[in-house]
Amino acid sequence: MKLAAPFLLVATLALGVPAARAAEPVEGQDYFKLNPPLPPADASKLVVTEFFSYQCPHCYKFSKPFAAWSGKLPADVKADRAAVAIGHQAWMPAAQAFYALTSLKAVPTIDDAFFGAIHRDRKPLADEASITDFAAGQGIDRAAFQNAYRSFSVQLQTKRADDLSRQARLPSVPALLIDGRYLVAISDDGDFNDQLALADTLIRRARSERAAAARK
Repeated sequence: MKLAAPFLLVATLALGVPAARAAEPVEGQDYFKLNPPLPPADASKLVVTEFFSYQCPHCYKFSKPFAAWSGKLPADVKADRAAVAIGHQAWMPAAQAFYALTSLKAVPTIDDAFFGAIHRDRKPLADEASITDFAAGQGIDRAAFQNAYRSFSVQLQTKRADDLSRQARLPSVPALLIDGRYLVAISDDGDFNDQLALADTLIRRARSERAAAARK
């Protein structure tokens, strides 16, 4: 769901260069560089954080390509997800539900069903009661889900994710934050491979920058 104009990946090719070789990504057009960068989420890993919302139709379309891509990341790279509301109060219950489901280790089994209930079945799932009913219908213990949803730790995680989205000056979801340095706003171009290839490029760049800083 876009709050600002999408950052379109430039596919301009240099004259005489083979078609398979794309132009270098352009800062401010293909990605944003955070200055200063945010503190690393993990000093031992390059963390790629996907900001998303279950309520966002573009996030739904991006979810499976992102899962397939993140499952093949190098050993020094870790994928993370942050459910956020980006100013939509009606999205907060679904964000909070993500952290409740995470605490119950239920996200892998319910993730696609949660997206599908909203975007395939047109269920609103916009408050605690409706989300609890949905979770229970998926075989999750109702009381355990409610206790997790209302817990201080889940509320704190929800707030921290929203705070992080503001620190990163997130324009839209889905978006990828790479090592706290680079932000890529994912546009729904029907493919996503080009934008995930951009993420690969920025991962390599972040790795090189970390290595250079370590040598100083």
